[in-house]
Amino acid sequence: MAKYVYQELLDRQTKVTKITGYAILGFFGLIFVLAKYTFGFDHTLVNITAGFLVLTAANLLLLEWHKKVFITYQLLIFLSYGVIVALAWFTGGLNSPAIFILTICPVAAFSTSKKQGLIWSAITFFTIFAILINGSLIPESIITRELQTAFSFFSIIFVLSLAILISYLVNRSTFDVHRAFNRDSKELKDKSLRLENLTTLLNYSNDLMCIIDLSTLTIDDLNPVFKLKLGYELSEVRGGELFNFINKEDGTDKVISEIKSLRDDQVMEFSCNMKCKDGSSKLYNWVGIAKNGKMHASAREAN
Repeated sequence: MAKYVYQELLDRQTKVTKITGYAILGFFGLIFVLAKYTFGFDHTLVNITAGFLVLTAANLLLLEWHKKVFITYQLLIFLSYGVIVALAWFTGGLNSPAIFILTICPVAAFSTSKKQGLIWSAITFFTIFAILINGSLIPESIITRELQTAFSFFSIIFVLSLAILISYLVNRSTFDVHRAFNRDSKELKDKSLRLENLTTLLNYSNDLMCIIDLSTLTIDDLNPVFKLKLGYELSEVRGGELFNFINKEDGTDKVISEIKSLRDDQVMEFSCNMKCKDGSSKLYNWVGIAKNGKMHASAREAN
């Protein structure tokens, strides 16, 4: 069950990474197209954005090859961090609405683990303070007064949309995995109940039941009927050879040979006189089936 739930969680995280990644790619792709082809910007930031788009697209596409979603997600956050810092730097520093996009980095990181969330929270705080301290080095914003409102609007919409998207996907992922865990827990509980019922059935059966190693003919496990019918303590029988509790008669060696030669799913029937602890004997009819190097056998006392 644990592996199954883990796989479901991994699949959900992969889905979150892909949707978030392509949403970021689409937003910055739109910025690139508008800046370069609509407004005719010829600036270093445009080239940085182009490089970001190429690297992010490659990062998402390579996920299909290496299947390591954590690496893809971390690279996505790192690349996004880099282009957001560049965007804020060239559009006014702390006065740029792009600075608020940085808040998405810790949010996205916390969706992977607490440790990553704390690391990216520290990086984001440090970056904001670094921009504040180096405010005199920040170049004049490339966003003109006429475009300031539009730029602020798109920045706010991007932050809001991405925050909602990540929150929704992570919440949905957690819910689905929790539902899968509950489903598997119920199945495990049902199986445990069935196993308990089968154990009770075996323990209170009137037949001798045991599991025999085919290579050594030792009794690996047995039910309490051995004590009730033959008088032996279970510890006396467990680990001993089956034929130590059977009277040696004509044909016994042949039965031993046939049991040892059994292959998976082969069924064998034989009769023998079982030794009782008090020295008497009882005739039992045995039937067993071979599975994975063991014979699962049961015996009923002959009338």
